[in-house]
Amino acid sequence: MKKLQIMNYKKTVAESTLLFLGIFLALLLENYVADQELNEKQNRLLRELALDLDETIADIQNDIESHSVFFDRTKEIIEVLNQNDSEHQRNLRESELVLSGIQEICVNYAFVVPKTSTYESIKSLGLDLIEDDTLRTQVSGFYELTLFRISTAEQRIYDFTDRECWTYVSKNFTWTSPLELTNRDVRLGPNAYVMDWMAAGELRALDYQELMSDPVFKSMIQELAIRRSFQLLHYRIGLAEAIRVKSGLDQYLG
Repeated sequence: MKKLQIMNYKKTVAESTLLFLGIFLALLLENYVADQELNEKQNRLLRELALDLDETIADIQNDIESHSVFFDRTKEIIEVLNQNDSEHQRNLRESELVLSGIQEICVNYAFVVPKTSTYESIKSLGLDLIEDDTLRTQVSGFYELTLFRISTAEQRIYDFTDRECWTYVSKNFTWTSPLELTNRDVRLGPNAYVMDWMAAGELRALDYQELMSDPVFKSMIQELAIRRSFQLLHYRIGLAEAIRVKSGLDQYLG
């Protein structure tokens, strides 16, 4: 009888042990599958983030090109304004043409439109999804700080050109031809589109001589040049950081 009880006890222990091992192995398998799914999701999101950064990098590069042109036009106008009277008379026609560049620096705009959807998805899940501490800091720094600084610089120069430049230009310049509907290549982010566009020739000063002697105009153009140079600085810093983050992502995924 006692021997039978011992055998039943051993059998119960064996069955319990097998049951425990079965549950334990099932949990291990479940955790393994969950970890694999998490890793797959993490890698998918980081690959998408890398693609988003490619688009943002292209967008910043395009805007650096556009604002470099605007900045060059601004410097050309400053050079004309710094000429003495005899130089003005000798180069009158050339100076008038240079001043028509006011259209590019006061009317045309270019903004970075970063693609942030994947970053927002990662942030909603928790930035610790990026296990590498250095990479996580670089990614959050770029999206939370660098892009904010770029946006702030863009808004400041837009407000200045809209409030100061365009107000002055609308009073002291005129279009050389009536408005007409035409087609134009318009760049939105990294993509270019052919769109209907209202064109009105060039802007010309109503009174060139008065304009050249107006200290308000000269001060406005000089301030615009300073603001534009700071904007280009933010773009170039942003581009360098975006490339650094993209390189870190490529190494992490590689």
